[in-house]
Amino acid sequence: MSSPAALKYLTAASHIQTLRKTATDRRLRPMLHDEIQVYYHAALAAYVAAWNAYISNLVRDFYDMIADPSNSKFDAIQTLAKRSTESTLARFNTPNWENTRNLLIQCTGYDPIDDWVWSHRGMAGLQVRARLNEILRVRHSFAHGFDMPDYDWTESPSGKARLTSKAIQDTEAFFKNLVNVTDSGMKAHIESTYGLDSTW
Repeated sequence: MSSPAALKYLTAASHIQTLRKTATDRRLRPMLHDEIQVYYHAALAAYVAAWNAYISNLVRDFYDMIADPSNSKFDAIQTLAKRSTESTLARFNTPNWENTRNLLIQCTGYDPIDDWVWSHRGMAGLQVRARLNEILRVRHSFAHGFDMPDYDWTESPSGKARLTSKAIQDTEAFFKNLVNVTDSGMKAHIESTYGLDSTW
């Protein structure tokens, strides 16, 4: 079962798919390449925002899972920790792998680095972390009017750096995997560290 944060992410992701599907909808032809790029850019930015929200919500889910109102001392310490965490979450706005890892360690004690792999695609941890940061750099480039970086997944068949339907589909699958492995890792962390059976 997935965490509440993951369920929210999946709902958001299902809505984001509409952008990619609209860009490739033949009923809307002819559509200029620049117009198609607007949909792809919006989809990529929305996936990054959904990942950011997932991480923030997962941290909140962590506190909900370990809560023990019957233990007043633990409850008092947790209340202070939650306040500090909310302040940290308010400043979390660049969810690259370094910032995301540091946030999870600082706020929950969970280090996701060994979980961030994509076995189905044969991507080890280093490759997954690199791809996450590449996605953030691409989003940063069009958000701030810079040239899009050249990566193997941002190259169109004509050789230009641009987003394609395949790049967005791969981004969808990438974040879905990242959410799944992070969720599983957090669940294992809660169970092993706190001796709690997670409900997700």
